[in-house]
Amino acid sequence: MCTSFKTCFSEEVLDQLARKTKFIKRKGILDAKTFVKLLIFNTLDQSQLSLLDLKLDLQSHFDCNISREAIHKRFTPEAVDFLKALLARLLELQLKSGNNFSSPAKAFNRLCLKDSTKFSIPKEFSETYPSYGNFHKQGALMNIQYEYDLLSGNWTSFEFTKATRNDQKDSRETLDNIDKNDLHIRDLGYVTMIYLEGVVEREAYFLNRLPTTINVYGLKNNEYHRLNWKSIDKAFKNKGMDQMELDVVLSKKYKLGSRMIIIPIPNDVYKERIRKAAKQAKSKGCQLTNEYKIKARYNIFITNVPADRLCVQDVAQVYRLRWQVELVFKSWKSGLAVHKTKRVQKNRFECQLIARIIWALINWRLYQSANLATRAAKPDTGVSILKFNKQTNKHALILREIIEDASRLKNWVKEKIIPLLPYLLIEKKKGKTPHCEILSRNIWKLS
Repeated sequence: MCTSFKTCFSEEVLDQLARKTKFIKRKGILDAKTFVKLLIFNTLDQSQLSLLDLKLDLQSHFDCNISREAIHKRFTPEAVDFLKALLARLLELQLKSGNNFSSPAKAFNRLCLKDSTKFSIPKEFSETYPSYGNFHKQGALMNIQYEYDLLSGNWTSFEFTKATRNDQKDSRETLDNIDKNDLHIRDLGYVTMIYLEGVVEREAYFLNRLPTTINVYGLKNNEYHRLNWKSIDKAFKNKGMDQMELDVVLSKKYKLGSRMIIIPIPNDVYKERIRKAAKQAKSKGCQLTNEYKIKARYNIFITNVPADRLCVQDVAQVYRLRWQVELVFKSWKSGLAVHKTKRVQKNRFECQLIARIIWALINWRLYQSANLATRAAKPDTGVSILKFNKQTNKHALILREIIEDASRLKNWVKEKIIPLLPYLLIEKKKGKTPHCEILSRNIWKLS
């Protein structure tokens, strides 16, 4: 980890990237290294940061006397390309470096969690980042597609996209990112038959909720028959079952084999689910079907993971691992304030946003080292990303000074971060199993 930071933040590497992207063409007052550190390791979020703040920071911490107008002129398309290139390099190096801690045998090569997050930005950016439908129609919307491997902690993909490019389109266009023996857990918005078939073709695994758009069939007398949900509902009520597993075929066209696990939900959860669905249906001028109302009584999961690798009792718990990506988004927003923006020139907005994401990646790499060290000693424990980021944010200016010095960075982690870890652990909540325990029981085991 420390070596990859040194590789990326050295003056030589940053100067090469800056010249390659044409951010730097000739020697000037504000060099590439200073520009990067100025934006990434700043204690103010984008909505607070002014040109005067940048000027005073340069003057007091870098002994660089430059006018606000000159700083403003440095926010160019080339500056955006430069920071994008730095982010890409950091992502590439973290994938190559992996982690330095041994882990138990894994049931899967990777456990990939993918989702997108959106946040409103000033309406002046609507041409580049348009909104859609009824969501902030007159404004602008930033969309980030993000995926990471829960086993290694590596960010496997990251992309700024238009909000009008929906998750289904993303899942079609990124099938080549799926590797053999991966387990992919995604939100319903990504799940199409093209995606599911792509996972199977690549000899990987999926675990998802069943989308309402996919019909399910059973094979009887060599013929496919659509499942009778009334009969399934009746069986649950008559036999008092708490779960059911069926071998099914997804889509009569694709005939994709799958396990389907059906688990009833509490009545109050069902009523709230129906209330929301009915409200949405009414806004579209339609009504809920009887089949939908029956299916709404259950959590319905589909997976191609064999039962000997993931038993029916553990399916729902493993699916809950998907919520870890929501915690990452929460840490970006509540801890790093990536969503707090104000009206500025477009290139400056993009530079500052990319800089915040690079800061998020630096925090993530530090967090992952701490988390893996904790889990190496005790696999069913883990460090809270929210608690961890809150602490590292206090040390942005210190990290600015030592980020490219591997030995100083290691000593800082040892002296300042390691002693805090017992206080930054994930707290167990009543009735909920922490994700680290779910991983320990179901994923980090011999296949």
